[in-house]
Amino acid sequence: MSSEPALPEPGRRRGALVALLVASTIAALGLAEIALRVVGFRFLLYPERIEFGSPNPQEMKSEFVPHDRLLWVRPGYEEKLQRAREERPPLAFMGCSATAWGRYDEALARRVAERRGGGELAFVNLAFPGWSSYQGLEQMRGDVPGIAPKVVTIFYGWNDHWIGFGIDDATAARLNRSILFPLQRLRIVQLANKALASREAGFGDEAASHRPLRVAPDAFRRNLQEMIGLARELGATPMLLTAPTSHRKGHEPRYLARRWLKRIDDLVPLHQLYVGIVREVAAETNAPLCDLAAAVEQLGPGRRNALFHQDGIHFSDAGQELVGEMLYRCLDREGLLEVLAPMASGKAEVESREEGSTH
Repeated sequence: MSSEPALPEPGRRRGALVALLVASTIAALGLAEIALRVVGFRFLLYPERIEFGSPNPQEMKSEFVPHDRLLWVRPGYEEKLQRAREERPPLAFMGCSATAWGRYDEALARRVAERRGGGELAFVNLAFPGWSSYQGLEQMRGDVPGIAPKVVTIFYGWNDHWIGFGIDDATAARLNRSILFPLQRLRIVQLANKALASREAGFGDEAASHRPLRVAPDAFRRNLQEMIGLARELGATPMLLTAPTSHRKGHEPRYLARRWLKRIDDLVPLHQLYVGIVREVAAETNAPLCDLAAAVEQLGPGRRNALFHQDGIHFSDAGQELVGEMLYRCLDREGLLEVLAPMASGKAEVESREEGSTH
């Protein structure tokens, strides 16, 4: 029985060196991973803490999971999408935490049921905490078509004008789509992402002062315009919502300056700029607008404050009810309630007779 010829001595040495190099690299990476964990280094392209509202930091640890296209989603997102594809609710809510953590969708549904003779409102809330219009556009492109809603509400404008990871959302998404995405939990991969983000944003104090907004005004405008166009291609009516607030110049929540803004004095004018863009896009595209911001601005300071939590962003129970009422009126004004929840015929006949008896 013949044996295989032995490798020449130089070949054996090269093989041993390669094996040693591979083993050394793995050991070095392992030690680096351990060291980064020991010192507590983390750099995830999705939030682990949100400084305002609910949930609290402990709950946030399990609140989000990374997503290759949307940066982050909540656990169970794909299952939620699948249910919506099967049930085909006529109304879809899109937006950030003001919608995701809000209950104005339920407040709207109650009003529909009460006032339309049992005409129940089926809907799906697709909003996510921390999302900007960049993620909303990606969701509109990839996930909303399978649901095929008849009406889509689009409510963005807060996270777009915050400072995020030192880079804009489009750049963060580009980093997120790298071949390293499946390994995002590893600290050495997070370190690589941080290095890439730092290279994009620059270094030092001067670079920090010039960090871009997550979505610049022009990009915000384009995102809204494209969402409107995509919704219409699906046969859906897009309704834009402006983001109301209780913030007043000189009375801004000071903690917002610690992470989200370059200067706290920028808060009110910056938010007004983005609210103005929503109004302009609605006018330019002839899209229905529910101007929540304008309606709330007409209220006195005390009434406005009661509609929000202390952050001036997220709605209190009173705020949820008011937004549900205003959205009901906006949908009714546009004739969309008949599309979403036709009034029961018996109820309609009774109301018709009652109206006739008053004339």
